[in-house]
Amino acid sequence: MTFVENRPRRLLWLCTHVWRSWKSLRGGELLCALAVALYLSVESLGPLLDFEPEPQSWTYLALSMGQLCIQALVILLCWLPADRSASNHARRGLRLLAATGLGALGSALLLGLLMPPLLSWLTDPQLLAAACRVCAVPDLIRPSWSHGLGVALNAWVAGGLVVAAYEMHQRRRRSAQALQHLQEEQSRYARDAVAASLAAKKAQMEPQVLFEALLAIESAYARGDPDAASQMDGLIAQLRAAMGRRP
Repeated sequence: MTFVENRPRRLLWLCTHVWRSWKSLRGGELLCALAVALYLSVESLGPLLDFEPEPQSWTYLALSMGQLCIQALVILLCWLPADRSASNHARRGLRLLAATGLGALGSALLLGLLMPPLLSWLTDPQLLAAACRVCAVPDLIRPSWSHGLGVALNAWVAGGLVVAAYEMHQRRRRSAQALQHLQEEQSRYARDAVAASLAAKKAQMEPQVLFEALLAIESAYARGDPDAASQMDGLIAQLRAAMGRRP
């Protein structure tokens, strides 16, 4: 079957994998992404508090916080399929890096398409322009391509650092789990070895005990001991019980 014939199947598998990875989103991962976005937006509080803040500056801070949250969510959705792939894949690092870059580029395009009309509808354009002048940032109503590229690069760098830190933490956790599994396997093998050694010693002792019992019975017959027959019957009964046979 050629690659072209396999394309629908591969596309179906990719869509299924993406959907399952999105469904496996954990609350901690979502909170981590939003926390990073809020932390980056709160960094703008420094200049606002050092100088006399104006109402326009707080408007821009709220808008910047919303944009960073949107970027974090888009990057998170792109990162999930790469993170849920095989953990031992040789190109896992490249997959995570590419997924983070795709999320950063997608979020920049999404913000470039949606934010200007949304901002024009939600806020006063003159008030927003004044907020941009106060904060010394480009105009959000008419963003340039260089501004969009800078937004994507900033999101890629910040998201890449967070993804790298999380991946290192996950690798350490997987290494610890693998080490614990190996230790458990080693303990189980040690117990099996001890049990096998005891069974071997027991198997060596049983013929010796049987041989000594036969010698004792033979000596009893040689002496004419009347208990020799009962000793032989007892030994035969024990052997039958050990072999699972009925008399």
